[in-house]
Amino acid sequence: MKTLAAAAIQILLAVALVHSSACSTAKAVTKSAADDDDFAARAALVKELDALVAQGPLHFDTDTDTLTDESQVLLQHVAAQMHRVPKVKLVVGGHCDERGDDAYNLALGDKRALAARDYLVRLGVPKERIRMVSFGEEQPLANGHDEIAWSQNRRDEFTFMLP
Repeated sequence: MKTLAAAAIQILLAVALVHSSACSTAKAVTKSAADDDDFAARAALVKELDALVAQGPLHFDTDTDTLTDESQVLLQHVAAQMHRVPKVKLVVGGHCDERGDDAYNLALGDKRALAARDYLVRLGVPKERIRMVSFGEEQPLANGHDEIAWSQNRRDEFTFMLP
């Protein structure tokens, strides 16, 4: 009788062990699937944000921080994306052409970044989610000393920050 009881206890322990192991494996598989879903969702978001960045940059006329109609349309798309994904933050970098001194161009780059930020805020994006930086003339997009190069260098560029 003792051996029968001992055998029953061993069977119960084995069943409990197998059950416990199966539960752990199921949790690991579920977590792995959730991680895969998170990775896929993040990759899709990065692709959408990259597509928005590719539509830019915002361009400006000489010595101005006035947004063009085309710039406003792009900023409306940016705002819509930021409303859709509330954890995304944005850095707006203001750039200038090479004309003007360093102090003037840094100030103008700041005004251009501020113009984009203010427009996004008017569209309902909290200003705490938008950081501005002025690069002045220090990061030209186009090399050259003519109107074509200068027009390409007068811009705002975006960098999206993911959590």
